[in-house]
Amino acid sequence: MSLEYVFAVLRARWLIATITLVAVFGAVAAYTWMMPRKYIATSSVVLDIKNPDPIAGAAQAAMGSPTYMLTQIEVITSTRVAEKAARILKLDQVPELRANWQKSTGGIGSFEAWVANVIKAGLEARPLRGSNIITFIYTSEDPKFAAAAANAFMQAYLTTAVELRTNPAKQFNEEFDAKAKELREKYEAAQRRLSAFQQEQGLVVTDERVDIETNRLSALSADYLQMQGVMADSNSRQSAARSSPDQSPDVISNSTVSGIRSDIIRQEAALEQLSSRLGDQHPQVIELKTNLAELRRKLDTESKRIVGSVSVANNVTSARLALMKAALDEQRTKVLKLKSIRDEASMIQRDVELAQRSLDAVTVRMQNATLESQAPQASVAPLEYATPPGGPSSPRVGSNLALGGVLGLVMAIALAFLIELFDRRLRTATDIEALLLLHSMGSVPRFKNKPAKAGGLGSRLRLGKPALNAPAP
Repeated sequence: MSLEYVFAVLRARWLIATITLVAVFGAVAAYTWMMPRKYIATSSVVLDIKNPDPIAGAAQAAMGSPTYMLTQIEVITSTRVAEKAARILKLDQVPELRANWQKSTGGIGSFEAWVANVIKAGLEARPLRGSNIITFIYTSEDPKFAAAAANAFMQAYLTTAVELRTNPAKQFNEEFDAKAKELREKYEAAQRRLSAFQQEQGLVVTDERVDIETNRLSALSADYLQMQGVMADSNSRQSAARSSPDQSPDVISNSTVSGIRSDIIRQEAALEQLSSRLGDQHPQVIELKTNLAELRRKLDTESKRIVGSVSVANNVTSARLALMKAALDEQRTKVLKLKSIRDEASMIQRDVELAQRSLDAVTVRMQNATLESQAPQASVAPLEYATPPGGPSSPRVGSNLALGGVLGLVMAIALAFLIELFDRRLRTATDIEALLLLHSMGSVPRFKNKPAKAGGLGSRLRLGKPALNAPAP
């Protein structure tokens, strides 16, 4: 298909093509004219996800995740935000809307939710690429309502963001308050138990006092061990004195006994000399024997006295050992009691400290929750408020008319060629050559349609047209 043929077809079917072009363009123009005018108003907020929280002191990790912006978009387009926006716009007080709700739903369901779904249809929340800004785009047939709705949705979102942050904090605050009261009661009960225990014992047990009593017990134990050694020595001396008084160290070491024994030895020596020289019946010998017997009686008496003194000393040592053992047992019992009291007091004191630490931790968390529940704003702030647009955003008259013209032209060309397909005509010399399988010898230009003169060129050509079908010579 050549360009000459295309122009020939359009030239032949110009009327149908023109009618099609005008019809399509007129339909598009009429549709554009009949379309309702829509206005777009935009407002925006900025999310502060980098600055630290003024209460917690650190930025939340979830705020920097990619899903955070998508979550905020879902919050903006939620029914909860739409209901708040409807209340801000006071749409729940419009009787016409309530009548429409009654008509469409029969009074079933929530009127506020129905209004929220109606006004939510014109909202579009869109995050700006590469930034923390979210734009509220609202489309309406009324420019003032579009601006008011965009601002209302922005304000409703800000309020909801604060509520989403403060409501859990308020709930946690109530729970922390109840827990703090419980822990405070436990702390006071533990403190009362510790005070009652100290008053019951009548003293305040400290580590220093326990150390003093323990040192005293150690000293008594050392003295008792030493006294046991003394007692063992005293028992051996007593046993030796009772079994062999003359071999007893106490008897042997006594100066009186030593002196008497020396006198006895001298008297025995003198008696032996006198007896051998004078005989046993001599008065001097008898006198020596009497003196010697007296000395031996004194020796025996003195030995018994010494043995008795050893027994008395042993009894005294035994009594002292018993007293020291009693004192040691008493001190050991006292130390054990002090340690038991200290351990019990330490357990009660640990309970008091644990209760106090738990109470302090809950109190600090409760204070943070209280501050969070009273926070005036979340990590989002308004950036721009919407104003009534100066002109409609749709329909776009120029674009629609241009599109209608292009569409009409395409359809006109398509219709012309469709008709040509079902009603084929010879349009060019090429078509004739293809049909007759002959080469053309020349062409006659087209003349305007004027009354032909007799014998003119036109009549000669018209008369000669049948000759075209004659066979070639």
